[in-house]
Amino acid sequence: MIKCVCLVEETENQILLVQVRNREKYYFPGGKIDEGETQLEAIQREVKEELQLEFPQEDFTYIGTVIGDAYPQTNMLTELNGFKLQQEIDWNNVEIDNEITDIRWFDKSDTTLIAPAVIKWIETFSERK
Repeated sequence: MIKCVCLVEETENQILLVQVRNREKYYFPGGKIDEGETQLEAIQREVKEELQLEFPQEDFTYIGTVIGDAYPQTNMLTELNGFKLQQEIDWNNVEIDNEITDIRWFDKSDTTLIAPAVIKWIETFSERK
């Protein structure tokens, strides 16, 4: 299983996702947890690497976990450990970096370009509201 941390930014109807290396499907900003790294260390590092945003660990709040099909890997599962930021972000001025090739808002009901584990997140957490 691939264990990941992800930054979840959403409204009731939309969710912010990124495209990595021009892949077809979009998923949350974030990535794999490195050996010996805590989830908080990982989300802090990933947000800095991918979005050029630096926040102290106390600004991140854990909000939940889902397990879903990995992407683009096949026959694998990924564990998404979701975090929210306690800071407001002007997403129009965020500079993506490293492997991120696009960042945009998606309607949660249009899952055509959304990775399977993110769809599982939407289904799981939309039902709880």
